[in-house]
Amino acid sequence: MADNSWRNLEAWERVKWARSRHFDSASAAAEALGMKDGTYRCYERGPGSAKYIPLEYKHARSFARDFKVRWEWLLDGVGEPWLTKPRDEEPLDEAKGPPHHLRAWREYRGLSVAELARKAGTTAQIVNDLEAGVIELSEKRLYTLADALSTTAGRVLDVDPDSVEPSLLDAVEAIPKDRRGQALEILRTFRVYNRLR
Repeated sequence: MADNSWRNLEAWERVKWARSRHFDSASAAAEALGMKDGTYRCYERGPGSAKYIPLEYKHARSFARDFKVRWEWLLDGVGEPWLTKPRDEEPLDEAKGPPHHLRAWREYRGLSVAELARKAGTTAQIVNDLEAGVIELSEKRLYTLADALSTTAGRVLDVDPDSVEPSLLDAVEAIPKDRRGQALEILRTFRVYNRLR
């Protein structure tokens, strides 16, 4: 049976839940994070505590990396915590993944799920479901999200910004059509240069 204890938790409870899956104690987590024990413990205390520290983006990223959960879930509680789903929860077509690069573009722009949702005028849950492939990315949403990400709909569908530098694509598109042959010849010289190195 799937573990659903991560659902409907407050931010401080999500930190504690995620930490408990990878570290036996708050002290061990603090040491791994390079943080003072007392300081880390403040992130696991509720807002009713005098020593409560609210979770913010910087620490959500750091904690998520060491606790092996999605930082968006840790920070906003949107979606699921898993970087990869436990075997008993994986759908049969999980390997296929969504037919777009929405999550990669959002992360490339340094936006949380909630931030992209605000920019696009939608909800964080919809963005999360689109990234996970739970719902299809309609043409209207595609253009709205691409605009919010300062890119094109075609790039969201076809280009992983971690594989191809988007500013390089912008530079190529800015070359006038009658000069693209010349630009291509210049770019080809880099292939020769790389072979000589």
